[in-house]
Amino acid sequence: MCEIFGFERETVLERKSGDTVDEILRQPDVWKSIYGKIVLRKEEIKNFIMKIGKDTRVIFTGAGSSGFIGDALAPLVRKELGFNHVESIHTTDIVANPEQYLIKDIETLLISFGRSGNSPESVAAIQLAEKMIDNVFHIVITCNSQGELAGITNERTLNFKFDEAHDNGFAMTSSTSGMLLAAYSILNSSEDLSKPVDTVANYAEAVIESKQRMIASAYQKHVDRMVVLGAGNLFGIARESALKLLELTAGKIISRYDTPMGFRHGPKAMLTPNTVIMYFVSNNEYTQKYDMDMIRELSQSRKHKLLIVSDQYDAKIKELADIYVFNSEQEKLTDAFTFFIPLLVAQIFALYASLQLGCTPDNPFPSGEVNKVVQGVSIHI
Repeated sequence: MCEIFGFERETVLERKSGDTVDEILRQPDVWKSIYGKIVLRKEEIKNFIMKIGKDTRVIFTGAGSSGFIGDALAPLVRKELGFNHVESIHTTDIVANPEQYLIKDIETLLISFGRSGNSPESVAAIQLAEKMIDNVFHIVITCNSQGELAGITNERTLNFKFDEAHDNGFAMTSSTSGMLLAAYSILNSSEDLSKPVDTVANYAEAVIESKQRMIASAYQKHVDRMVVLGAGNLFGIARESALKLLELTAGKIISRYDTPMGFRHGPKAMLTPNTVIMYFVSNNEYTQKYDMDMIRELSQSRKHKLLIVSDQYDAKIKELADIYVFNSEQEKLTDAFTFFIPLLVAQIFALYASLQLGCTPDNPFPSGEVNKVVQGVSIHI
């Protein structure tokens, strides 16, 4: 039942065939570059983090894909890094309802993400935090050294600029994964992460070089919808993956995201023979029990295509999946590094679908209905 393609080079996307293609394929190099820059600032980061108490409220914020980075990181940072109060609140929520989200007398660390650094809400969220919170610190992570966010510098702010991850294409790809890696590495700077960074980069290279055709085969001409499922820290990645398909196909394929258990409670009604289900399996052994229950349930109907991504190989998954992408190296990744391969798989699928539908991935909305940097936003402060 399961399609397992060989490890010979079977590419469907070639480098230098467009900005978006190149930006997806360059990610392993981007991750290594970003981590190398963070290592060089290790002492500066350590001194800054020492100012932040464990009871400081940590808020990840951004808009769209930048917001989904925080959705992925918040449960992981809360569990692993000892911060007691960690949340992901999108800038679009903060700006529209600041009094519901910003608390005057609670010390806060606002971690802001922005590809361009010029989104109106990104700048406004920082301005509102400065205005409404008595004691606020900032970590700014952006991919554009010329953007507004990049210009925010003071003794309460750490500012990181990673131009190598600045995507020229419409959709955020390497900027998403790059800023995600950067944030985790900054908050966990006391640990040497060079080995897991190299491991996941090598794994990604293997996917790029040898598994593109397998991933692309999940798309067929009749497909008009997709659902992406992931639990825990993979839920934020599911959100981002669903958005990638919607963006790159200019809405021709409708996508939805959910947790596996939440999907049963109504959203499962969306399934048709024209649906691709992309399932990200957790590395947590307890959560995997629920993953396997849902995978069995979904595999009972062969009307839809079931594409499963997991870190460790599982013979039971192989029997149930139509397409199965797993870590051939069999070196288990830590939870913090399970984000990247599901993201890459989703990006490759979305890009291939976009090309097959005749879209222009670098600019899927040539008439301007949706913009690369959001426009038309009035800020009322």
